[in-house]
Amino acid sequence: MPQLNFPKNSLIYSAVLLRLFFAVFFYHPDLKSQFYHAGFLKEGIVNIYDFLALRRSTLPYSDTFNYPPLTYFALGGWHIAASLITGPGLDLWLSDWSDRHLFNPDLFTYILVLKLPYLLADLLILKLLLTLVDPKFTHRLSLLWLFNPVSLYAVYMIGQFDILPALLTVWSLLLVTKNRLAPAAFVLGVGAALKTYPLLLVPFIIFRSRSPSRMLAVGLSAVSGWLIPMLPFFSTPSFIQSVFQSSLAGRIFTTPYFLLFYLLLLGFSFRDRFRLDLTPEFMGTTLAVLMFSRFHAQWAVWTLPFVMLTQARRPRLNIFASFFALAFFALIFLIPDQYLSVGLFTPLIPYLTTIPPLAAQLPQLPFDLLFRGLLLFSGFWIVLSTFTHASQNS
Repeated sequence: MPQLNFPKNSLIYSAVLLRLFFAVFFYHPDLKSQFYHAGFLKEGIVNIYDFLALRRSTLPYSDTFNYPPLTYFALGGWHIAASLITGPGLDLWLSDWSDRHLFNPDLFTYILVLKLPYLLADLLILKLLLTLVDPKFTHRLSLLWLFNPVSLYAVYMIGQFDILPALLTVWSLLLVTKNRLAPAAFVLGVGAALKTYPLLLVPFIIFRSRSPSRMLAVGLSAVSGWLIPMLPFFSTPSFIQSVFQSSLAGRIFTTPYFLLFYLLLLGFSFRDRFRLDLTPEFMGTTLAVLMFSRFHAQWAVWTLPFVMLTQARRPRLNIFASFFALAFFALIFLIPDQYLSVGLFTPLIPYLTTIPPLAAQLPQLPFDLLFRGLLLFSGFWIVLSTFTHASQNS
């Protein structure tokens, strides 16, 4: 890897301390549920889907595990390491689904340790991003990435693992710039084995293949990276039901507008198929997921590296990115779920679980339409402006 103009130590230390603060003092139950399920790997359970189908009615937490097997193995592997760090109390806390779990004296330790891999992935993304910009933009990019509120919220307050597939999409982007298309597609396939969305990015790499044989190699690389971790589970009906009938595909593809926009991006990308920088394509696709779906907060992490990269290169887009972030947070806080707003503070004040969601306390006004319109307008501007600029400079 080339020499990096990495941020000054003081900048990194400040950003890490800020992340540790958010990781320690904020909590969403999804963190607990994911690692509760992943904890069964330590007990020798390989097929979590069949196990839950047979046993979940007798377990203290009866929901299904709706992520691919590689996610189970990745989180389960870290759960084993985290148990060695924290001791047996972690498993007892993960199994406690009463309100008492918020009063556990080691709560802050548990939620911090469980989030530590996300901190590593976060910093690795920055390291990769810095190889993709001119040295004169590295300080600006470092500031944008290290202190943006979206990653602090989605990664460290909510504690979702989407930063892991996001890391692989950035690595894939870097490989494409080096014309290593088959490895780039394979990395996307592995990312899709954690969460499915990187498959949407594969066609843009295929377009860069100059021959049918290379197209085939790229396509097979992506499919192999995606399917190999899942092959042993395809004979399991509970796996099919849990993973392929989850809300992700439904939320994205229930509206034709996303498909139309995605086809438009494919057309733009095919026109510029000799351009190896796929930042506009990767950003446009992942941004469109937020623009045209009822998204989860953590889905913003998918597009964040590419938006930050674009902002660092073109500061004039900062105002539109700010509008998009404003609309994003407003729409999130309008969701009637207290754990997306005040409930995140429950490690500090457990009684906040009794407070109604923020959305329930607002007057009945069309806030959703207002902020959805702002999200669409700013998103359209960012994507189309970026494609236009890329076409003019390719």
